[in-house]
Amino acid sequence: MKILQGFLIFMGALATLVVIALVVGYVMVLLTPDTRANMRPVALSSEAVDSFNKKLSDIKKETAAAEGSKTAKPVQLVVTEEEINSTIVMALAEGTMPAKEMLVNFNDGYLMSYTAWNFPGLPVKTGVIGTLDVEKGKPKFVIRDFYLGKLPMPDGIDMGVQEWINILFQLNAPMEELNFDLKEITIGEGQLKLSGATKTGK
Repeated sequence: MKILQGFLIFMGALATLVVIALVVGYVMVLLTPDTRANMRPVALSSEAVDSFNKKLSDIKKETAAAEGSKTAKPVQLVVTEEEINSTIVMALAEGTMPAKEMLVNFNDGYLMSYTAWNFPGLPVKTGVIGTLDVEKGKPKFVIRDFYLGKLPMPDGIDMGVQEWINILFQLNAPMEELNFDLKEITIGEGQLKLSGATKTGK
């Protein structure tokens, strides 16, 4: 599923900052970011994974059925913290990412993520606070704060990582799998809402 791959690639892009660990100090980057203490625990279940997969399947059927229509129809995909975290844990168990723990929270207008990476000899932990905007019908990630262990990263590094993440988003095009034009992204109350419209025929 490209939408899941896109999210995991976004998380994986953050791993490149591990190189900075060799510069800014080994001990500090091994500590847990302060943002982790402010994150909610999320219940995990196989039912949540099934629910996530069903939502993706249903929306793809809906957009496929509307394909070629001259009138755009509204489309909305709502993903819960339980669904995304359960799916991530399943992916981690399958060895998709070099990490041993990930947690994502959808807060009022922004998201928070925590990752404990599982690199040999360098178990770095990262924390990210950011938002998702819409640009040309696709999601665009905007970093507010990035933490490598206990160390907040300078704005210049944040912007560089943000640009790289969005390039990876475009290359993997997770929205192409859903086949609708994204108009708005809303984050809040433990949910991520993607709102848009089906594509019209030429």
